[in-house]
Amino acid sequence: MRIIFCFLLCINLGLKAQPTSLLWEISGKGLQSPSYLFGSFHLMCSSDFQFQDAIKEKINRTKQFYGEVDMSAPNLQQELVGLMMLQGTSLDELMGTADFKKADSIFNKLAGIPLKAIVNFKPFMASSMLALQSIPCTDKVQPETRLMEYAQKLKLPIKGLETIQDQMNAIDSQPLDSQVIALKQSIFGFDSIKTMMLSMINLYKTKNPDSLYHFIKSNGGNGNFEAELLIKRNKNWIPVIIRAIQDKPSFFVVGAGHLAAETGIIALLRKEGYTLKPMAY
Repeated sequence: MRIIFCFLLCINLGLKAQPTSLLWEISGKGLQSPSYLFGSFHLMCSSDFQFQDAIKEKINRTKQFYGEVDMSAPNLQQELVGLMMLQGTSLDELMGTADFKKADSIFNKLAGIPLKAIVNFKPFMASSMLALQSIPCTDKVQPETRLMEYAQKLKLPIKGLETIQDQMNAIDSQPLDSQVIALKQSIFGFDSIKTMMLSMINLYKTKNPDSLYHFIKSNGGNGNFEAELLIKRNKNWIPVIIRAIQDKPSFFVVGAGHLAAETGIIALLRKEGYTLKPMAY
């Protein structure tokens, strides 16, 4: 489940205590107007996400909107499907005949389609589908999509900190056998996954990055997971963020775990001389 959790929340794994907020103002170093940074949970129940006026007001102050990727790109889903295809193997081969047969039956009950229907896709696709089912509601929402749609109504340019290829490269840094292990854990231990997901959502709603960190740390997020899915991407994003805020006031939405720690966006921007201040919302 490590890979799934990273892309649903991307909890940072070196967090120091921060004020309780997921909305931050970026100023200083000669900027004429501030920019803003918001930590998101990538998918949750609609009732759990409140698009507060304070967040809208900050978007209103900016001139461009950034997600992790440009989610408005017309061919994004088609490109993603292509990047998720397995090459030279299949999911049943990776899982083994006996485990695949058992997993196929359970997956069908959980996700509504047989696992063999996506046998040519990387394990991450099946894990992601189960992650959707672990969220206890039928009315789900992507907060960053809601924020992006609001920015579109304001006619702000929509951009991305990285490409979908960059994201898939980060996922592919996790060996296929590790992805298979994570998928088996998701299928055969689905009740535990649901409990863990509910706990993460409840922690996210407290707006407390430190609590989120301790939760993920105690559930096995470490090593290559942190290096590739968090630290490396954070460092790659900093030049993009700096160019953007120097050009015009910008609003950034990323997974909440990218915000804090010595290798997080907040600390990295401070090292570049910018002032980061938590905002109430």
